[in-house]
Amino acid sequence: MARVFVTGLGFITSIGNDSASVERNLRDLRHGIEPYAAFAAAGIPVKVAGTVKGFDTTSNDPEEWSLPAGYAFKRELLRSMSPHVLYASCALQQAIADARLAPADVSNDQTGLYAASAGSPRLLAANIQRMHQHGVMRCPPLAVVASIAGAVQFNLVAHWKIKGSSTGFASACASSAHALGFAVDDIALGRQDRMFVVGAEDGNVETILPFASMRALSLNPDPATASRPFDAGRDGFVGTGGGVVLVLESEAEVLRRGVQPYCEILGFTLDRKSVV
Repeated sequence: MARVFVTGLGFITSIGNDSASVERNLRDLRHGIEPYAAFAAAGIPVKVAGTVKGFDTTSNDPEEWSLPAGYAFKRELLRSMSPHVLYASCALQQAIADARLAPADVSNDQTGLYAASAGSPRLLAANIQRMHQHGVMRCPPLAVVASIAGAVQFNLVAHWKIKGSSTGFASACASSAHALGFAVDDIALGRQDRMFVVGAEDGNVETILPFASMRALSLNPDPATASRPFDAGRDGFVGTGGGVVLVLESEAEVLRRGVQPYCEILGFTLDRKSVV
């Protein structure tokens, strides 16, 4: 069994859009929860969310989005994206640079990508409504590509020309753990030398608010105390969005490239849905 190491990280999150910011805010115990303007209406009982800063993806037209400095995507790529695909794309760009991967390391038969996401309910709903109101042929040609649960992996695989194993996981809260665990197995068993593991969600009204109907979201309007999962007074979780990417590599690849890994992943137990 080959040893598996983490060699690259990428983050677009409510507590930072790079690894240094995320680590600093974690160490300083700073959260990214704040009042969410989209929840301000009186009929919405949930008031806070872990918002992604620096991005404006409120429009259903990707060409109207604004991104932080340092990120730029061609028009034809943006048109195939939903917010979570954009977040994942930015995080993958970071992770590739962090792991010091050359283009040949990214695009080859021994490098794959597993992604976890529920897709983009907002864009899916908007395009279905458009189909009913204006007709099938008035829907954008890339509406399906941008909105369904597989949108992350087939966008990233196509954009970065990833040739190895690729698939998507949509198993609720276990999705990213499944993606990570199966990627670990692929490297440990010698099927792949390198895997990108991606988790991403839109983090907007359509992805967060449905959980309120399950009575699963906190109704606490105070950002400082709304998220307290281990407290006796907890009343639900706080929704968020963003994208995170890990680069996993075999020991042979780590030695070949002469890179310093962050850590080793010892294994994955499917029945317990845990990664060590």
